[in-house]
Amino acid sequence: MPDMSGSYEQYISSGLYDRRYPHPNRRTLRLVKRRLRGGGRFLDVGGGTGRYTLPLLQMAGTSGVAHDICPVARNTMAERMSAFVRDGRLVIRGEDPETMAAAYPREFDLGLLAFGVLAHVPGRDERLRLLRAVCDMVKPEGTVILSVPNARRRFLAEQRAAVSLVRAGELEPGDILYERGHGGDAIRMFYHLYTLDEVHRDLAAAGLRVESIEPESLLSERTVVSDPLLGRLDDLACSIAPASLGYDLLAVARPQPAGAR
Repeated sequence: MPDMSGSYEQYISSGLYDRRYPHPNRRTLRLVKRRLRGGGRFLDVGGGTGRYTLPLLQMAGTSGVAHDICPVARNTMAERMSAFVRDGRLVIRGEDPETMAAAYPREFDLGLLAFGVLAHVPGRDERLRLLRAVCDMVKPEGTVILSVPNARRRFLAEQRAAVSLVRAGELEPGDILYERGHGGDAIRMFYHLYTLDEVHRDLAAAGLRVESIEPESLLSERTVVSDPLLGRLDDLACSIAPASLGYDLLAVARPQPAGAR
């Protein structure tokens, strides 16, 4: 099983991550901004180099905490957003999610797990642990937004290759292994691919009630964030397409009342 902190250290240090994903997904960012009003507090889990953290901080009066397990990601974000760190509007952290939840109980108006962050966590129990921690950090009236890779659309060859590993008990159903880059520079990665039913099931198990699920994009994330025209056309198409066709599934959820969990 790849060490995802180490994998992302390679991914970011090589510059490959920023080249592949130079901008936020316009559809996701618009949704997040609509849910985070001026003066709100946000939590960006798996913030990476700040693809979503920065535009959220550029909204008037917002502040937040960006979390990432990768030290290179945290250091890169700290350098790029040093002004926000100095004025106290951004705190960057990397500890265990449950430790974070104890430090920020019911603190945030918005919790964000963008572009498959949750799906990079091996093991359903660990993914639920992360989701529960995020739920505990979001205000009762707050919102959690996340995107996860759609098993119906993504990594079909890798899914076939994983069948034997699932049978052997080395992977769970829906898990795959893949690589970014080529040859000796290839970076080994883990992903868990989601079905629509599984999104509903796992969010409910974590104490979250799904409000909506829609396609994050129909074309690949790399295409829609790198080509402005295709990004706009894809955004329009997503407004009429069912979630099942999404490259990724974009979910909006709210904490369930304490008595309902």
